[in-house]
Amino acid sequence: APPTTLFHVAALDPNDAPPPQTETHMRIGMVQIIDGEPGRGLEYVQATAARMEELGFAHYWAPDHVVFFDQYLSSYPHSEDGTFGFKKDQGLLEPMMVLQAAAAVTETIELGTSVEIITERNPVVRSKHVATLDHFSNGRFLYGVGIGWSKEEYAAVGVPWERRGERADEYLQAMNALWTQDRASFHGEFVDFEDVVAFPKPVQQPRPPILVGGITRAAIRRAVVHGDGWYGWKLSLDEVDEKLAVLDEELAAVGKDRDATRIIVGIPHAGDPADLLEYVRGLEKRGVDDFVVGASLSRRRWDEQVTSYAQALDVRSPA
Repeated sequence: APPTTLFHVAALDPNDAPPPQTETHMRIGMVQIIDGEPGRGLEYVQATAARMEELGFAHYWAPDHVVFFDQYLSSYPHSEDGTFGFKKDQGLLEPMMVLQAAAAVTETIELGTSVEIITERNPVVRSKHVATLDHFSNGRFLYGVGIGWSKEEYAAVGVPWERRGERADEYLQAMNALWTQDRASFHGEFVDFEDVVAFPKPVQQPRPPILVGGITRAAIRRAVVHGDGWYGWKLSLDEVDEKLAVLDEELAAVGKDRDATRIIVGIPHAGDPADLLEYVRGLEKRGVDDFVVGASLSRRRWDEQVTSYAQALDVRSPA
């Protein structure tokens, strides 16, 4: 049986979906727990990434938390009661190292963090990690970022919880300077450097795509102002409509439109892959560019399961 995961099955309303069709054309990817337990280490990462690329999945994602706790006072935003369901002694391997392992055995599939808590890393150091992974993947890295929800985790890594949004905005600006300026300078409240020589620059120009995760207006504004795309998670189709309306408002405020923003929506799932088809068609109808399924995969039956997702969602093999 599949191991207990951090993901929860989302409720879907078939009345919100457009009429059935015969095929989809969205880019579809997958994120799953990679915790280093027996059967879920290096070999598993490389086998699943290679197989997903072979089947035609567009992207392979690694989730992020630095540490976990047995009890939380913080409220998890993606559950009705605010609790964070996970198994005892849950862990995660470092996402960029997971993606580096995947990069070594693939050639075309995009590799993304889903999503990294950007404020828990030093931005100067992390900018070098991003550039390195972009080089080792030959320009396939997608930098999914967010600010997290766990005050306990912030305390453990020694980062103030207060003004984390402002910190994230500044970290993104500082990293962008390091990636794009010949001699990088940035002077802010949380980051300050002058004439930094930071090479090599990323393969992707001007930088790897920054995809900001989060469902608040502040997160969506961050995606518009400091990022290249928005990554929404565990939303009903009605909620997707609400968030896209906010996105359009924030884009209009800075003189942009949706053509300038990559829109990704993900959902946790542990049932029959065919159950997702109407939801995916609903996203496609709304102009969403990419769909990410948070899959609960068996360490023994994962190939069968991944193939079932590919068939049910009409994932296309590369031409």
